[in-house]
Formats: sequence, structure tokens, C-alpha cells
Amino acid sequence: MFLSPAILHAQEIDSALINYNLIDSYPQNAAVYVNDELTGNTPLYFMWSDSTFPKTLRIKYKGYIEESETVNSSGIFSKKYILKPSGRNLLINPVKADKNTHFETKRKVFPIVLSSLVTAGSGIAAFYFKSEASKNQKNFDIYGDPAELDKKKDNNLIGNISIVALQLGFGALMYFLFLD
Repeated sequence: MFLSPAILHAQEIDSALINYNLIDSYPQNAAVYVNDELTGNTPLYFMWSDSTFPKTLRIKYKGYIEESETVNSSGIFSKKYILKPSGRNLLINPVKADKNTHFETKRKVFPIVLSSLVTAGSGIAAFYFKSEASKNQKNFDIYGDPAELDKKKDNNLIGNISIVALQLGFGALMYFLFLD
């Protein structure tokens, strides 16, 4: 089998073979500066932009003490910085900082309660009437009474209407909870 030179060349420069520098921090998303130029945010995989050394690395995150380090060689650099809170900004869990656990707008209670009741009530009704239709079919099979088939037909109809009401109530509930 013949491999073209283009394929061989592509395999030689595969990105998996490139050794990137890595700077990570806790908490993450800290700004990384190389020689006072913003390079990105942690975790950051990067290559040196030029071959001049030494380089000054600075790691900055609001509310934390800035870390600084001088890199003297062009070898692979990999380090994780544990940033220390500054002054009064002691955060117990920085993952939860600036995160809201509530809706931005106040939810309307009445439509939510009403659609919940419609959903629950129609679900119970659908179960009840479908069970009754099943019992009517069993009675017809055992006793052969044609009146049981009429009852089955009526119970199935009410059960199907209840299922539609269940779906509409659930859709309304989702709308009033999450979209309105």
C-alpha cells in the first residue's frame, strides 16, 4: 500500500504530538499574562509566541492575590497555581460565587398551581377510566354481556380525553415554570 507524502507529513505534525505548555489554577478562569500581554484564562494550553527568554508569567483573578513567576527556558512549562484570597474576599466555595439559584423574574403562583392540579387530576382520571375500560373488557370476555362493551367504549373515550388534558396541563405547567 502506498501512502502519499501529504499523509505522512500530516501524521508527523499531528496535534497530539505537539507538547503544549499548561497553566492551571484554583479557582479556574484566572487571567494569564505573559510579559504583560494577556494570553488567555486558566486552564490554558499554549505555545510560546517567540523564543526570547526569560518571560514573566502573571496569574490574576479578582479577589485573589496575584501570582508571578519568571520562566528562563523554552522547555515545556506545566504548573497549577493555588490562588490565595486577598483581604476580606475569603470565599468558602468559589464555584458557587456569582451563581444564582433562583429565577430572574418572579413566577406566577396561580397558573402554576392550577396547571399542577389539572395535570395531577387528569392523570388520576386517565388511570381510573382506562382501568375501568379494562375491567369492562374482562367482564365482556367472561360473561358476554354487550352492555360491557358500551361501558368500555365510554370509559376509553373519557380516559383518552383525560390523557389529552394531562398532556395539556403538563405543557402549561412547564410553560409557567420555565418560560413565562
